[in-house]
Amino acid sequence: MHRRSHGRFDRRSMLLLALPLALPACGNGTSNRARSIGGLADFGALATDPERNRFCAGDAASGRLVVLDAADGQLQFDVPSAGQSVGGLLYEACSRSLYVSISARGRLSTFDPVTMIERSSIRLPSAPFALAEAAEHTLLIVTANGVVHFDPVSRSLTTLLPTIARDALVVSDRDSEVGWVAETVAGATTVHRLDLVNLTTPPTSSAVSLAGEVVGLAVSWDSSRLYVGTNVAPGIHILDAATLAEVDAIDVGDGLTSLALNSTGLRLFWSTGGPLVESVIVEPPFVGPTVALLEGPRPRGLELAPNGQDLACWSDLGVLATYDVRTLSLRAPAVLRQGETGTMELHGEPKGAYLVLLSSEPGAFILDPRPVDDPRLVETSLTAGFQVVASGTFDANGDAVLTDVAPTGANEALDTVWQVAQAKSATNPRLTLSNAMVIRFLGPECQ
Repeated sequence: MHRRSHGRFDRRSMLLLALPLALPACGNGTSNRARSIGGLADFGALATDPERNRFCAGDAASGRLVVLDAADGQLQFDVPSAGQSVGGLLYEACSRSLYVSISARGRLSTFDPVTMIERSSIRLPSAPFALAEAAEHTLLIVTANGVVHFDPVSRSLTTLLPTIARDALVVSDRDSEVGWVAETVAGATTVHRLDLVNLTTPPTSSAVSLAGEVVGLAVSWDSSRLYVGTNVAPGIHILDAATLAEVDAIDVGDGLTSLALNSTGLRLFWSTGGPLVESVIVEPPFVGPTVALLEGPRPRGLELAPNGQDLACWSDLGVLATYDVRTLSLRAPAVLRQGETGTMELHGEPKGAYLVLLSSEPGAFILDPRPVDDPRLVETSLTAGFQVVASGTFDANGDAVLTDVAPTGANEALDTVWQVAQAKSATNPRLTLSNAMVIRFLGPECQ
């Protein structure tokens, strides 16, 4: 199992291994770019491929699997019938596997994300639905007969919750050691917390139910807060992730359809059904940028790529579209193996100067609270320290490419936080900031 030290000294020491990655090889605001594909009749599941920066959508009615390039929305694969009733999707980075719940057939299928060819199909005792990662590269699965822990290698099953709503949402923390499940019964939502290391530990459940149907679930970077979205005001509930007590809320009114948290856990995006995605900086609280959509998303129809830049929307009309979040952008694989070549693509102001920042953990520092609807947020940590690891000038098209080999020598997985800062122009030194993203260097067990 990949385990990481949470001590600051260890993290800083390991960070030094990551510095060579960003050696050069050669605005805030949202983009109007959108690419879409139609024909997805019934919502099944949305997932991301963090290595290739792709979105994968599974159509519940037909079993169709569609894979889009997250950056330009171009169709990569269209698998017409993977199996009736896709109920869940999950990309597992260590094994480079795309897991697909084929609910109507009671099977868990595994696809090669590079070729989208099915590798295997395992029959489970009950129909599988939503999926999440568990410790030691195992799975947490919502099934028709409760929530189970599943080991794909030994194929052993352990029931963690004997009953659960079939449309429950499930999420796990960065270390895949704790899982949370949110289910709606009789118009009220209950959250359960699961120990994914000690499977015999009884689950805990929220003492007070939340009004409305659950439409979103996300956990913060440090696993201290859980964001639970329901379709009844206030909409976004903030729970203490350990005790499941509600500690705060974001009042978006009735009609919340979906939410998505960026990989640093500092920006939360949501929609209330119209053709607009809104966002907020969760700490310190500030209103963030908006993204105009071609069509409003259906319930659970938003997905944010791990790079925090590309957004997928599955609309009520069955159209899957992708959007940019910011004009100054950073795109790179969110997962790399040690010794693997990584490429980072930047886009900003033509001929503008840029800096690439690197830290061992996220942090929030507002450079200037103006404009009030999108303050300039540094998402690398001041307390843990950050460094400028690359600098350069965008070309005439506003593009820059950085490439290098991922560092080697770490004995466990390492998360690093990256962000780009750019001078507005040669005569205006005011800095603008890109999306921030987390790049994980996998541990030796994934080599």
